[in-house]
Amino acid sequence: MKQQAILLAILLSLLTACRKTTTDQPIPNPVNKDFSLDAVKAWYARQPQNRSLTVINWDGAEYRENGGTTYWLTGISGQPIFQGIRQGYRRAAFYRDTTQQIREQILEIIPDGLTLQRKGNLPANQFTGRIFVYSPDNRLLHGGVYAAGKLIGLIRSRAPQDTGKLKTNLLAVDCTWYQDAYADGDGGVTVYAEKVCNYELDGGASGGFSAGVPASTGGIGGGSAPNLPPAPVVSNLPGESGPAVNPKNLMLCFGSIPDQGATMTITVYVQEPFPGTSFNIGPNSVGHTAIGMTKSNGQNSVTQVFGFYPDATGLDKLHASSKIALNNALDYNVSITYTVTADNFNKIVNYVSNPPPTYDLVTFNCTSFAFYACQAGQISLPDPTTVVGLLGPGIQPHAMTPAGLGEGLDNLQDAANLNKNGGITPLSKGPCN
Repeated sequence: MKQQAILLAILLSLLTACRKTTTDQPIPNPVNKDFSLDAVKAWYARQPQNRSLTVINWDGAEYRENGGTTYWLTGISGQPIFQGIRQGYRRAAFYRDTTQQIREQILEIIPDGLTLQRKGNLPANQFTGRIFVYSPDNRLLHGGVYAAGKLIGLIRSRAPQDTGKLKTNLLAVDCTWYQDAYADGDGGVTVYAEKVCNYELDGGASGGFSAGVPASTGGIGGGSAPNLPPAPVVSNLPGESGPAVNPKNLMLCFGSIPDQGATMTITVYVQEPFPGTSFNIGPNSVGHTAIGMTKSNGQNSVTQVFGFYPDATGLDKLHASSKIALNNALDYNVSITYTVTADNFNKIVNYVSNPPPTYDLVTFNCTSFAFYACQAGQISLPDPTTVVGLLGPGIQPHAMTPAGLGEGLDNLQDAANLNKNGGITPLSKGPCN
C-alpha cells in the first residue's frame, strides 16, 4: 500500500508536467546527490537483465520534484499496438520508496485515437485515453481510463466482482467491467479488465478528477513532447477513392421513367467493419453504408448506388467537405430493401440532390446520410447510433456507424425485405446530363 501511495503521488504530479508551474519543472542539477541520474543508472545496471527488448533513453531523462516526491522520467523503446493500430508511447519512472530504495515502473500511455486524430495533442487536463502501469518484469499493476482529463474507468489485471462507482466528484450513472487485450510495447499480449463508467457532472464539482491524470498527449515530462509519435493514420474508407459525382445529375436519370406505373425501391447496403461483431473498426476500416435507388416500369430500369464521403485525404478526412461517389460492386454484409411511393421516392431524390456540404466522421458520416435520406422518404431504419471512442464529460461518445446499423439490421425479426447473406452491389447507370 505504501508503494502504491508513492506511485500515486508521482502520477498526480505528472499531471502538471506540461503546465507552467514552479513546483514540477525539470531540475538540471538535483540537490539530492543520492538520487542523481548516475545513481539511477548504477541501480538499473545491477538489475537482472530480463528486459533485453527495452532500451532506456537516458539522454532525455528529466528530474522532477513535487510535494516532496522526487523522480526521474525517461523515454523507453517500444510502442503499444492498441485496437490493431501502433499508437501511444512509453515512459519509465524511477523513484524512491518509503525505505529509500530506488524503484521503477513502466507507464504505457495510449491517447484515444479518435480524440488524438480530431484534436491533436491536448494539455494534461484534457487527456483522453488509457494509461497502463507495469512492473519492470512486465506485470500489469493497474491503470486508468480518462476522458477530458477526468477518471472514468479503472484498469486491473482481472475484473473484480463489484460494479461499484468510482470515488470521484463525478456522478457515476453506470459502471461495467469487461475483458480486453492489446499488444504492449515489448510485444507481449496483455489481457486486462477495464471498468468503464458513464458519468454526469456533479453540479457542485469544479474541475472533476483531472488531478488524477498521469500524462497528457503532450507527453510525460514536457520537453519530450516533440518526439511523440503522431496520431494514428486514418484508415481508408471503403469506396472512398471513387471520383465525386454531381448528385443532381445522378438523380436526373430517374426522370426518364414516368412515375405512373413505375416501381420504386430503396436499398440500404452495409459493409460492416468487422462482420459478425459490433466493433466499429476492423478489417474493413470503419465500414460503409451505401444507398441503392431503383426505378423501373417493366420496360426501362434505372439503378444508382452511391455513398457519402469526405472529399479529402489523411487526417483531413475526419472533417471535410463532402462528396457523393458511386458504390459499384461494393461488398456488403447485410442489406434491406423498401418499396416506396413515387412521392416518397422523389423526396429522397430531393434530399440526395442537395447533400449536406460537410462530412464528419462522428457527427455526420455515410451512415448518417443514409439514415436521414431514408427518413426523408418516410423509411424508418433501425437506430444506428453506437458508442465510439471513450465516454466522459465533454466527449462526443456517440455516432451513427455502419457497425451500429449492421447490428440493428441483424437484430430485425421476420423482415422479408432483409438480406443477411451479403453480396455485391449492382452497377449504377451513372450521371445524366
